[in-house]
Amino acid sequence: MKRFFSFLLMGLLIISLSGCTEVITYDDLYQDYQTHLNQNEPIYQSYIDYFNHISTETIKSVVSVKKTVFASSGSMTGSGVIFFEDSLYYYVLTNNHVVYEESNYSVNYSVGDYNGNNYSATLVANSSAYDLGIVRFRKGSEVLDVIEFALENTALDTNIAILGYPSFQINAITLGVAIDYSVIDIENPSTDIINVDFSVLVATAPVKSGSSGSVVINDLYELIGIVYAGNFTNSSDVSQYAFIIPVEKVYEFFEDVEFDFGGDSE
Repeated sequence: MKRFFSFLLMGLLIISLSGCTEVITYDDLYQDYQTHLNQNEPIYQSYIDYFNHISTETIKSVVSVKKTVFASSGSMTGSGVIFFEDSLYYYVLTNNHVVYEESNYSVNYSVGDYNGNNYSATLVANSSAYDLGIVRFRKGSEVLDVIEFALENTALDTNIAILGYPSFQINAITLGVAIDYSVIDIENPSTDIINVDFSVLVATAPVKSGSSGSVVINDLYELIGIVYAGNFTNSSDVSQYAFIIPVEKVYEFFEDVEFDFGGDSE
């Protein structure tokens, strides 16, 4: 009898406790959702404003870059960003390994803008030590933007965005965080093409193969670097990290090649 009473008492307790459990309705969940949105509206709105700006304004400075090698019937494609203009030309910053000259071969360069217009381009300067290069193309009727530069390397744990044309995908944008500055070993590089021996920026933004030359910007829409590599593993065409030539090295590159910001030369 005592055992039966114990079982009965436990059953009543379970039923009583079950009766005290609050049932969450759809209306309750919706109210919690609305409360969360209201409390975090400034944060979410800043994300929306940032993405809207880079996808409609900053993207006007981002271009595709193609090098065609006639004798070998080969080509190299990448991305670049307009960083300077004069009355005649737009000037594009990209990677040396996208635009380097081929020995004993005739090379042709072309640039494509965000609206699909294509332009013939010429090589202005390049350096394997920075894996950076400059091409220019003559202005047409399309008015394009010129990117602004950050004054110094970005701090770690800051948000970044990468804009480019991986494998001619139009207006690709990825977001991430700057996590480190480190020397990176590139598999089987030719030092005549890539000879970067300084610490580069490492970011969590994934990039696809063909993203070389993509511009990296901060939350002020300023250039903080140029993508030159990524860690592609297990034959994946998307990297986990992006490796970036930092902006202070870009400034060094301009000095090293003695780029003339006066412009207007034929």
